[in-house]
Amino acid sequence: MTLTGLRRLGAAFIRLGPFLLAACVASPSTVPTPSPAPTASSQLALRVLVTGLTDLDASGPPLPGAHVCVATARGGERCNEAAKDGTATFTLAPSTYLLRVEGPDPTRWMTDNRVIDVTGADTALWIGLPARIRISGVVRNEQGAPVARAQACAHPITRIDVTCARTGADGKYIIETRADLYRLDVEGPPGAKLVPLWAGGSPFEEDSAILDARASDVADIDFALEPGVVLRGTVRVAGVTIEDAQVCIRTLAAPVGWQCERTDKRGAYSALRAPGEYWVWALPPDRVRATGLWHDRVLEGFQATPLDLGADATLDLTLPNGPQIRGRVRNESGEAVPDVYVCVDTAFTTGRICRPSGFDGAYAVTTRPSTYIINVVPPAGSGYIAEYLDRKRNWVEADEVRLDSADTEVDLVVRRGVIVKGTIKDKRGVPAVGATINFGDPREVEHAGATDGTGAFEVVVVPGNYYVDVFPPRFPGNLVGRQMEIDASGAVEIDIVLDDVAP
Repeated sequence: MTLTGLRRLGAAFIRLGPFLLAACVASPSTVPTPSPAPTASSQLALRVLVTGLTDLDASGPPLPGAHVCVATARGGERCNEAAKDGTATFTLAPSTYLLRVEGPDPTRWMTDNRVIDVTGADTALWIGLPARIRISGVVRNEQGAPVARAQACAHPITRIDVTCARTGADGKYIIETRADLYRLDVEGPPGAKLVPLWAGGSPFEEDSAILDARASDVADIDFALEPGVVLRGTVRVAGVTIEDAQVCIRTLAAPVGWQCERTDKRGAYSALRAPGEYWVWALPPDRVRATGLWHDRVLEGFQATPLDLGADATLDLTLPNGPQIRGRVRNESGEAVPDVYVCVDTAFTTGRICRPSGFDGAYAVTTRPSTYIINVVPPAGSGYIAEYLDRKRNWVEADEVRLDSADTEVDLVVRRGVIVKGTIKDKRGVPAVGATINFGDPREVEHAGATDGTGAFEVVVVPGNYYVDVFPPRFPGNLVGRQMEIDASGAVEIDIVLDDVAP
C-alpha cells in the first residue's frame, strides 16, 4: 500500500473511533465496571482494653500480653496482643465481629467471647477477665469405691451461671470456673439411685459449706454418696390428678427441715431419699381448693404416722376439700397490695400454709377447721411491715381467728415503715447464711429477719431507735454474735462483720 493509501486509512480510523468508543460505553455487559477499591476513610478503629476483674466485678490492673482476636462470621480471624497498657487495636471494615479475648496465661484467666458491632464510628471496649480457678475432689460410694459419671456442680453465691463437671473412672472431678465464692453439690450418675449431697454433708443448699475460691484453687472437696430409695406416687383432688402440688418429706433421723417435690403434669412425684423413717405432708397449689394432708390420711401433724421407707415404695395421696380463710390485703390508704404472702398456722404449729395475694389484693387459704394465727409477709423492697393480724408483733400477742366448716372473711391492712438492710459476713467476706437479726430493746423483740444465701437481709421496721441483736448461723458454727444500736428514723443500710471464735 502506498503512503497516500495509509494516510487515508488512518483518517478513516480516526473518524470511526468516537463511534466505536460510544458503542463500548453503551454495552456494559461486554466490559464490566470494576468496584472501587476500599479507601482508608471506610475503615474503622476497634480499641480493646483488657484488665483483670476484681471480686466486685470492677476493673483490675491491665493485662499486657492478653490475646485479642476478631473475626467475621465468614472471614478469617485476626489477632493482636495487648500492649503494656492492656490495649489491643485493630483497623477493620464496618461489620459485626466475633471477639475472643484470652489472658496472657490462659490457664490463669477465663476466656471472654462476645459479638460486637463495629459500624458507623470507631469503637472502644473494656473487657474484664476473671481469674480461672479449679475446684476438685473425689466422689465415692458408701463402700469407698470411686463413682464414675457423677456430676459435681459449682453454684456461685451471687450469680446464676452454674458450672458442672462429671467424674472420671477414678471418681475424680475438676471444675474450671471463674474465681468467686461457691457452694458445691454432687449427684450420682443416671440410674444409680445415690442420694445427692452438698459440700459439708448437708442435703440442703442453705446449710452447705461455702468454698472460698476467690484467690486460689480449692482441692480435696470429697463426697461419699449413700444409696437411696425412691418414694413415688400421685396427688389427687376429687379423683383428678393435680399438677404442681407439693409432697414434703422430713427425716426423723436428724433435726433438718423439709425437702419438697412437686408433681408433674400427670400429678406424679418422685423423691430419692436415704432409707429411714419420714414424716410426709402433701399440699395443693394455691389455685386448687383443697386441704393439706399428712401421712397416714390425717389433717393434723401431731396425728401423723411416720413412713418407714426402707425400700422403694408407692404412696398415692388424695387431698380433701376444706373451708377457707379469705379476704383482701390493702394498705392504709385502702389500695390493694399484691404479692403479699398471707400465712396461717395454729398456736402450736402443725403446718404453716402461706398463699399470695393477687393483683386485686385478694387471697384465700384453704385449711381444716381450727383456730389460727395470721401473719403477713410483704414482698421485698415494698416498704411494708411484716407483722401479725391487727399490728401484733409476734404469735404470742396475735389475735386468733376461728375457722369452722364455712369460709371466714378476714381483711388485712399492711402499713409502711422504714427499710433496714445490709449484709452479715465473717472477716474474710464470706456470707453468714441463715444468721438472724432482731430489732427491739434488750427485753423484747419487735422486728426480726434472717440473711439469705448471699448473706443479705432486709427488715422493715417502725421508725425509731433500736437495740440490734445478731445471732450467727448454725453452720459453720465458728462465728460469734454481735449487739449494736441504730437510729432507724429513716432508711438504714449496714454491713455487719462477725468475729470468729477465739482459738
